[in-house]
Amino acid sequence: MESQTRAALMSGWLGQIDRSVAELILQAGRLSKFSDGAEIYGLGQPQDCLHGVARGTVKMLVAVNEQDPKFGHLAGPGFWFGETAAVTGNQSLVELTASGPTETLSISRKQIDAIAQTHAGVWPAITLLAVCNLGTAIAVGEDLLIRDSRKRMVATLLRLSARRSCFQNIPPFASIPVSWNELAEATNLSRSKVGALLSELSKQGLVETRQKQVRVVDAIGLDELLKQ
Repeated sequence: MESQTRAALMSGWLGQIDRSVAELILQAGRLSKFSDGAEIYGLGQPQDCLHGVARGTVKMLVAVNEQDPKFGHLAGPGFWFGETAAVTGNQSLVELTASGPTETLSISRKQIDAIAQTHAGVWPAITLLAVCNLGTAIAVGEDLLIRDSRKRMVATLLRLSARRSCFQNIPPFASIPVSWNELAEATNLSRSKVGALLSELSKQGLVETRQKQVRVVDAIGLDELLKQ
């Protein structure tokens, strides 16, 4: 495994757990490459693997009570997911697609069980991951409860760029690969309202907007606006 790939995978959850467990996971995992828009796994599909983002970003779409999945969050390098389905064997409640060229490391439940036979620390480590991702899920819901639409947008941009409610402690990234339609879903706002808010934030020098991308220019300024 290349040193850059290893460093990216260790930058989040793996960097928080026992180093010997992290090394066993890295050794047992299998790297997979995905092109832009490729499905990593789909809604309702059975899957038994834990996944870590080594390169690129992964869009996370959620559907529990509705048939059509809605965009909710981004996973950047160092972010791990899939622990619930890997442990329970249940069908996935999320749909994951690659945003741009993406590479992930996957480790199956069978491999996790094999590691557990030699190292008791693997299950506490996966429990920590589950707690982190539960915190993220709660944070998504909390952002949606913000009444002020501008602050809701700001909170969402900070979270999507790993600057808010980042329980896995992955490095933040400046460019958020999302369309206006996806931001509308993530903020529960209309597309026209999203456009107006982004234009306002852009004029304030806080963000820059490009085609299917929002770049955070002034994260401190966004955070101060949110706290007003």
